[in-house]
Amino acid sequence: MTEFIKRLFFIFLTVFSACSGSDSSTATRIPEASDVKTPAIRVRFDRFDRDWFALRKESFTDDTLSLFKRYGDFPALFSSKILRTGSPDQPLFRENVLGFINDPDIKAVYAEVQKQYPDIAFMEKPISEGLNRYHRVFPDSLIPRVVTMVSGFNYSVAATDSVLAIGLDMYLGQKSQFYEWLAMPSYKVKNMHRDMIAADAIRGFVTASHPFNQKQEDLIAHMVYHGKVQYFCTQLLPEVPQERFLGYDKAQLDWCKANEGRIWSLFIDKKLFYSTDFNDQVSFINDGPFTPGFPKDSPPKIGVWLGWQIVKSYMERNPQMGLDKLFENTDAHQLFKSSGYKPAKL
Repeated sequence: MTEFIKRLFFIFLTVFSACSGSDSSTATRIPEASDVKTPAIRVRFDRFDRDWFALRKESFTDDTLSLFKRYGDFPALFSSKILRTGSPDQPLFRENVLGFINDPDIKAVYAEVQKQYPDIAFMEKPISEGLNRYHRVFPDSLIPRVVTMVSGFNYSVAATDSVLAIGLDMYLGQKSQFYEWLAMPSYKVKNMHRDMIAADAIRGFVTASHPFNQKQEDLIAHMVYHGKVQYFCTQLLPEVPQERFLGYDKAQLDWCKANEGRIWSLFIDKKLFYSTDFNDQVSFINDGPFTPGFPKDSPPKIGVWLGWQIVKSYMERNPQMGLDKLFENTDAHQLFKSSGYKPAKL
């Protein structure tokens, strides 16, 4: 591998912002399209990856002007924030961009992306449906244009006010030689395949549209926030297995359900809910091979799963609460208490 690819940072599913099926016990709160006057929107999908790699040395200035005309501010954000090759007003912008495009390893990655994704029709329907459901909840919202990119293994999903970008190089499959060369951890690689794209894209969009805004900064505040994101996403894409939004497989989701009482007991006995220890947030919210403090066959992010159960319980006990109001409640402690969630301790 070249030194260029060795220096890449791995951020995976990250959002920078310029701004099995659904659980039958939780009824959707999104009105059907036939029941509302808000017209369906046509979501635009573009292959930015192809347009970026079409830049040529001999016509670089004209090509970039054309790219900016077609994509607005996104090429500048892509270069400066995602690739970190600098902004267009910097002296080495041309050199850095062409260096990236012509790097032998990056060219090989791009070729593999084109081989695996000759078209993107498979993602257009679920993502369009998810964004249209979001638009029915928030009729005044700006629905983004969806673009594909080769991010240099930096981003799975990146969202701005007007663009939802999907890094296809982050979905080359568990057996990708590139992930092996880069020594990516197996718990990450297991989710780096095409079936995750729609779930990741909608989760990235929801996270960017509704950033963390809880009054508190303790563990339960972060659990409730991520639980809201999880709940909202399962409503936007009810056809997608719920575990995908957590990055779980079905066995991991089943593990949480089977051990719900034990999970609750640990959080209660160790007084974790109101912990302000950053290490607790890392342990119970962040991804990993498993959740620290639990057996090694446990899934990661158990705090997110538990937050989801709390939010589901809250929504079931408050049927008048619409999805449009869910993120407006910034008092995580009040929501937690009002949820009535309390499984039997084991």
